[in-house]
Amino acid sequence: MRLFIGIRTRNEIPRDQKGPLRDAVRSAYRALDRVQPWPQENTTTDLRWVPGEGRVAVIYRSNEEPSIPERAGWIGNKERVWAWSGVMGSDLEASLRKQRATDVDDEEVWSGIGSFAALGATPDTLIAYTNQHRSEGLFWISTPTAVIVSNSAAVLSLIRTGKDPEYSRIGTAAFLMHALPFADATPFEGVRTLEAAAKLTADDRTDARIELDQVEQIEDDHDIDATAETIAAGLVDYARVLSAGSHEVIAAITGGKDSRLVVSALHAAGVDFSTYTNGLKESGEAAVGRRVTDALGIPHRLITPPVRRSASGRSIIAATPELQAWNTLRSTGGMGNAFTMLGAPDRKHVAVTQKTNFGGQGGEIIRGGFSRYLPVVAPAATDARNLLERQWFNNRDLLTPFAREAVLAEALPLLDLSDRDPVQCTFQAYVTNRTGRWLATMRHGESVISSHTTLLINNQMVRLLRTLPSSALVGERIAHAVMAKLAPEAVDLPFFRDRWQFEKDAPDPAYKPDTWDERAPYSAHDQPRADFNWRTAFTPALGAFFAEQVLADRTGPLADVLDRSAVTDMLAGKRYRAPAAWALFSSAFMADGRWLSDAPSSPRSIEIAVPD
Repeated sequence: MRLFIGIRTRNEIPRDQKGPLRDAVRSAYRALDRVQPWPQENTTTDLRWVPGEGRVAVIYRSNEEPSIPERAGWIGNKERVWAWSGVMGSDLEASLRKQRATDVDDEEVWSGIGSFAALGATPDTLIAYTNQHRSEGLFWISTPTAVIVSNSAAVLSLIRTGKDPEYSRIGTAAFLMHALPFADATPFEGVRTLEAAAKLTADDRTDARIELDQVEQIEDDHDIDATAETIAAGLVDYARVLSAGSHEVIAAITGGKDSRLVVSALHAAGVDFSTYTNGLKESGEAAVGRRVTDALGIPHRLITPPVRRSASGRSIIAATPELQAWNTLRSTGGMGNAFTMLGAPDRKHVAVTQKTNFGGQGGEIIRGGFSRYLPVVAPAATDARNLLERQWFNNRDLLTPFAREAVLAEALPLLDLSDRDPVQCTFQAYVTNRTGRWLATMRHGESVISSHTTLLINNQMVRLLRTLPSSALVGERIAHAVMAKLAPEAVDLPFFRDRWQFEKDAPDPAYKPDTWDERAPYSAHDQPRADFNWRTAFTPALGAFFAEQVLADRTGPLADVLDRSAVTDMLAGKRYRAPAAWALFSSAFMADGRWLSDAPSSPRSIEIAVPD
């Protein structure tokens, strides 16, 4: 993980007064020391850039071992500095190395290869860039003396208050509404999220102004095959970049489309790699994964969860929710959901030269984002709004009416786009808010112990997709065409409980209608253990534990946004939703400050029965 903070004193502060800048730097270091998830002894890079003259300071800290220049995260001299998270292409890295922050071409950054967020500074100017999908998030605050930007919202919250975080009711409600952040509000009061494909500038002209990349859509007929060819070639090139120099390359494979697309790209790129699937041996995900890897001739292994026998002889998994929450919240800066398990952040970072682990995160972007669920013919504004409300507001029954309305108002600007273009509304919602808010949160946490190697969130590819006419984004046809070019032997193998969207309900006359039955989804309903996932199963003991933790808070941010009766019923098993239950517990764990402790205190163990 790389953490960075950029500070610029406001224009009303006289240039000869250095006290406000020094105070802000000291405050930033205190916040960084408190929020940094890894032990101090694991810090590999700790830099501060404060010119003798000027209004700007930049602080950078990393626990990653130096590797290729594209992942270096820091370029600096007396004239200028750049800091970034994630990975950028070699062309952009070389360009930034040669340029001051005030000289860079905005489009060069917004169309650059990779997945990154960048912060540039000269003695008098601070500039921050997000890319098309902001899967590397940036946040900012404005204090009475300075504008401050960071890739950690928690750091900014501590700088803003000078002591403990101050939590936002709306931000907490927006988190709980979908069990992960999807709106631009953060759980921290006064901390703002920088938009996707945005540039924030703080200079002598203004304390802070924001400009957005204006991408123009193609209006004429679109050649899907040509676009698929471009995307496939780009994925092959990017796969080689991300895996270059690594002693071991591995990739997750499940029964879905996204991991299969990653495996297909690695295979087409000629990368030497192996695959794995997490789950029990009866899992449908494992069965489909093995079929794909057999077809491509790629090694595969199954990683099973630790199952043991209880005193009564039952098969059980021992859950430790408090340890899980501490790991997740420490890693994500207080913004994650412990439903998604993250590794212990005190582990030493795995060098990208040692192991590169590919996942399918973000693959839905190639499939059109949420637009893949729209009718292929003449989707309407109501289709888009109903879809987003169903996707995003699925836990609305757990919130008070006021909290629901506040979150709806937060999401309204994006929902209103449905009146002009339902497809673009649902595509952009996925790219900028699903990928760029909740996926970004978890990617940030994952980066504590290993570098990002997400193939399918390439900024350059996403910008290309943004130029396409809306008609090209529905039905998953582009993703299908890309996979057909990368791995024709795998494109027609059945998925686990899914089909390509364009042939979901019936054969498509334009694509092999005679073999539609052969592509019928693989199912495992007749195997009790095949579907088992202890995190999603309702367990009375775990539900009671969550209720005890969540409903104890009558004064914090949860107290004002929860419908206590609805939460009580849900945690007791009525319409139980595991992501929502874990999100409630995560929020309670965050609100009482336990996530900022040095370690979880005496975490309880709860036994979860596994079906025989």
